[in-house]
Parts: sequence; structure tokens; C-alpha cells
Amino acid sequence: MLKNTNIIGSSKVMKFLVLGAGAIGSVFGGFLAKAGHDVFLVGRKPHIQAINEKGLLIDGIWGTYTVKNLKGYTCIEELAEKCKETFDIALLTVKSYDTETMLKELKKYFPDPPPVVSLQNGLGNIEKIEAYLGKEKTIGGRVIFGVEFIKPGHVRITVSADRTVIGGLKRGIERSFVEKVASVFTNAGIPADVTDDISRFLWGKVLYNCALNGLATLMNVNYGKLLSCNGTKEIMGNVIEEIFNVARAKNVSLDWKSPEDYKKLLFEELIPKTFEHHPSMLQDIRRGKKTEIDALNGAVVKMGEEIGTELPFNWTITQLIKSKEMV
Repeated sequence: MLKNTNIIGSSKVMKFLVLGAGAIGSVFGGFLAKAGHDVFLVGRKPHIQAINEKGLLIDGIWGTYTVKNLKGYTCIEELAEKCKETFDIALLTVKSYDTETMLKELKKYFPDPPPVVSLQNGLGNIEKIEAYLGKEKTIGGRVIFGVEFIKPGHVRITVSADRTVIGGLKRGIERSFVEKVASVFTNAGIPADVTDDISRFLWGKVLYNCALNGLATLMNVNYGKLLSCNGTKEIMGNVIEEIFNVARAKNVSLDWKSPEDYKKLLFEELIPKTFEHHPSMLQDIRRGKKTEIDALNGAVVKMGEEIGTELPFNWTITQLIKSKEMV
């Protein structure tokens, strides 16, 4: 049973439900469980089976840990049948193309679900949470550390560019709840802050992902290699300029006054911090899986079409990634 709450009780231990325990979801779940919280994972069978049998191995830049106090399930239906717990919050970490399906399943088996925080890539996820659960249960999150899925039961944190940021919608969930969740993340070893304007951070992440992920995937390289060629830097610059044009037309607030300001940050700070990271999009292609291109460059292209603006660089990257998915 899941409970509807806008406040957390006096107990320091929280009950977390992780919906989509892949790379990012496993790190959040593992660190929270390591810190003593009750964590329930929903994920793919091989990964969940390995975790239930041997625990979750997390290694990389934040240390090496084997976490054994996790409870794993292969679907929400199994969770509903076997688990009678109540949950304080759900972390949504599925790929963006699975967001709607997961929310439908959650509402089907738990008609009164807890607040949900999206820790996903791309645009449109928090809008879907709001549509299904209401803004009083919707929290957005910007995650900008990198994780690679090594094998079932094993994930690796490879890079970190900044702290995680979470925030509710205007006139939505109480800020005190969001602050408590951010504090729990931080105390568990995942530094997190709270914002009253989560859209600004999500668009910042979209700039980062759209400039890097598709291009690095097409070239089969890490982020850092994109800095070694003037041609790739020029392509990234054009992608960024197109997104700025769409954001302005849509009255989206960005943290940077101009594309040049963001390019300077990306080329001189963000890419060097995440130099060795291979994007999850490349990992998806290598495994023959669908990518999140429609929630990234593709989503921006769709917005451009709505306002009558062509985005040739974002469009080309989108179409090439879609073609690569079919190979």
C-alpha cells in the first residue's frame, strides 16, 4: 500500500520506491539503502535477480560498496502482490519513453500513490507526472552525474559535473517535503539542493545532453573526444544556438544570457569534468535498445515545428540516431 503525504513523519528512516532500477535508479536506491533507508526497486529481471541474490555492487568515483538490504521486484504488479509497505516517495528513473506506461501501472495497482520525483533525462516527464498524479505529487529532478551499467547487479559512477537539484511545481507540493528529500539524498552521499524553478535546471540539462549525447553516440566516443576537433565543437555550438532560439520563443528562462555564455561553460568546465564519460545513449545503442532521442533533440525539434522554426542540426542528429537504432 502506498500513502499520500505532503509531510514526512518524525522517523528518520524513509521508505523509497525506485521505479526503473537501471543505472541511475540503482545508484540512488543503493546509496539510500546504504544510509539505512528502506528501498524497494522495480527493474528488469536479470538485474533484480542478481541484486536479490548477491546484493548491488556500486563502484567508481564515489567509492566501492556492496549493498544487500535492497528489496527487488520485476514489475509493479509483483510489488503490489507481495509488498504491503507504505512509501514516502517514488523515484522515477525509467527511460523517458516508458514514463507514461510506468505511471499508468502505478495508478492501476496503487490508486493513491506517493509523490513522484523524476530523475530522468529529457523534456516532458514532469508534465506527465502532473497529468497522472497532480502537481501536488510532482517533483522534478536534475541529475548530472554519470553512471554506467556494467552487468546485472553492478553499476559504476564514472563522472560528476554538479550537485543534484530537485524542485516542485508552482502551487504544488510543499517545499518542506522537497527540502527533506534533498537532505536525505545529501546525507546518503548524493549531494542535492532545492530550487523553486526546476524548469530552468531541466532545460540546462537538455542543453548539455542535446549538445553531447547524440554526437558522442554517432562518433562512438566519450564526451572529451568531442573537444578534440573544431568540426564537432562547431556542431555542438549550432545545436546550442538552435535550442536558445526555441527557448526564447517559448519564454523559457535559461541561466545564460547567450549561447556563447553556455558554450564557454560547456567547453571549459562541464566537458572537462565529464571527459571520460560515455553517454547512456551510446550504451543503449550498443545493447540494441531504443534511445531517448525523442525526449532530447527530437523534443526540441518538435517545439521548433510548433513555432515555425527549423532546427537543422538538432533534426539531423535526431534522424541519424533513429537510423542507428534500426541497424
